[in-house]
Amino acid sequence: MTMVLRDLGTQVHGPVVKKKSCSKVLVEYETLMEDEASRKSLREELELVQLKPSLPAEDRDSYQLNEEVDAYYNDGWWEGVITEVGDDEYIVFFRRTSNQIAFKASQLRLHREWYNGEWVSPFGLPETGSEVN
Repeated sequence: MTMVLRDLGTQVHGPVVKKKSCSKVLVEYETLMEDEASRKSLREELELVQLKPSLPAEDRDSYQLNEEVDAYYNDGWWEGVITEVGDDEYIVFFRRTSNQIAFKASQLRLHREWYNGEWVSPFGLPETGSEVN
């Protein structure tokens, strides 16, 4: 399965259904529909650089305050940070939209960035402007 990086930090899944050129493919999303009344999956032509392999499965049942997470919301994964921890829910703040929403642990995963051909924790990335020897 392929993960597509979309606008506003969302990630959605869908297989490549057709190669359009050496740099473009047609993807059919698993959870996005052509419109709200449709049952037909949305298809979109994308640049290859927008495609990444799916994240490895995660088996976590708890998260901590200030952890960077992706929350499954509105048919995709959105990047956020945990701002409150309750008994059975987590409040996640989304920087790009300034919204806060409550989620169960099953709707969260640790946030990862695609770097040097692999998914890594944002804390494992080199700092911008730092020298690498």
